[in-house]
Amino acid sequence: MNIDLRRLHPKEWLNRVPLYPFLLAIYPIVGLLAVNIREIYARDALFPILIALSLAIVAFFVLRIISHSWHLAGALTSLLMLWIFIYGHIYNLLKNFTILGFIIGRHRYLIIIWSVIILSVAFLLIKKAHNISSITLPLNIICAILVLIPVVQISIYQLRNLVLSRSSSEDTSTPLISWTKASSPPDIYYIILDGYGRSDAIQQLYGIDNSDFIASLQQLGFYVAQCSQSNYTRTILSLSSTFNMEYIQNLDPKLMQYQDYSWLYPYLKHSLVRQQLERLGYRTIVFKNPWENMIWDDAAIVYQSSGLGHLSPFEYLILDTTIVRVYLDTAQAQVSQEVNYTNYNDTVYALEKLQDVPSISGPKFVFAHIVVPHMPFVFGPDGEYVYIPQYDTVNHLYTDENYELGYTYAVTYINKRMLEIIPRIIQSSKTPPIIILAGDHGTGGSATVTMNLEAIYAPDSQASFYATITPINIFRILFNTYFNGDFELLQDRSYYSIGGQYLKFQEMPNQCEMP
Repeated sequence: MNIDLRRLHPKEWLNRVPLYPFLLAIYPIVGLLAVNIREIYARDALFPILIALSLAIVAFFVLRIISHSWHLAGALTSLLMLWIFIYGHIYNLLKNFTILGFIIGRHRYLIIIWSVIILSVAFLLIKKAHNISSITLPLNIICAILVLIPVVQISIYQLRNLVLSRSSSEDTSTPLISWTKASSPPDIYYIILDGYGRSDAIQQLYGIDNSDFIASLQQLGFYVAQCSQSNYTRTILSLSSTFNMEYIQNLDPKLMQYQDYSWLYPYLKHSLVRQQLERLGYRTIVFKNPWENMIWDDAAIVYQSSGLGHLSPFEYLILDTTIVRVYLDTAQAQVSQEVNYTNYNDTVYALEKLQDVPSISGPKFVFAHIVVPHMPFVFGPDGEYVYIPQYDTVNHLYTDENYELGYTYAVTYINKRMLEIIPRIIQSSKTPPIIILAGDHGTGGSATVTMNLEAIYAPDSQASFYATITPINIFRILFNTYFNGDFELLQDRSYYSIGGQYLKFQEMPNQCEMP
């Protein structure tokens, strides 16, 4: 049966036009986006959706030419989309499933079973082609609802973040800091080395002697807190607290009862520190990293590498749920290296660009979140790309030996780079800059994961830093010292997230002993 789309009344589209193949093509991507919306931006799904739609459109018209029927072409295209986009999900459900000791969830068996099922259904549809138009309306409605559910979830999340973004900036309408000197205000660099532990902690855990690096920082003029601790053990918690100069328990107490920590992203992106500095004319500069929702994508300058043609982590995640999963698992080491190599390129690019920032005119607030020495471990001691195997590639888990090796390599490399980059920043800056070099948290288990690196370069000032400082007081001290602030210092506390629950805390007292 042919359909003249030009003569159809809009109300007849759902009944007579097979829209469901295209809805089925985008549903797996939209659904995956809804599940991972806390970690990525919605725009990251645009390119995969266009690819899936293009595939569905091509298949639809080719099958239309072959079958001479719009309805049969729609049904067969839907089966093809299911074959492609659902296989990875089925494999995840059945990969450990056994019948009488026989593991049916192996690709060599499952791909054949799945293909036979799809082909069998296709054969039945072809035989019943004369009645197939009756399924168009119900499938259009069902598939529309399927797509609508994650779209609503994503929309609610985005709307909530919009509201939270506005509420998180309400207290910044009044200037809390000022610059009254005739000279230009200093550039401020907040360089996070993700997971960089305190010297005594990494010595205890991995036998890393970090004394030369610390001594070099001190010779440059850094104050290195010998007993520093992070306020939290999770990156989103730590950074949100630092840039708002407040414990997250006090940012929005009514949301603390939930374990959905995504409400913190607006507080991180439009933090009190950032907005106060921008009111003074600072330009905010950030760098791309794998954790996209932590990137301030509306900053004045966002440095982002070209990616050298590599797929994003979300695109790899999509492929992992499709028929491509068969290839991914047979070449897991190579695929894992591809994902890690993207992180490697992004980090190398960020480090190269960081040393060029002083040449940008005007005062700058620079936030560089460098995913080193945090896993995945991709750097050798001299900056070469290395692949250190993980025994669990889904959760990025290493054996103790490989973790120690990767962490040691990463610390060795990033120490060298920081001692090259930081002097260049200092020497190239017209006004002596403020530089905070810190770990957002430490490494290891609960006893050491709050022990972080904390080094502050604040020249020509009487800034009252101290050995047990935590990040929550860094900007309070800097604003008081440089920007006529009047912030009371908070009691330094550290909280461990219990059992993987971000917002369930156990306080970790500072038991550091001064040498």
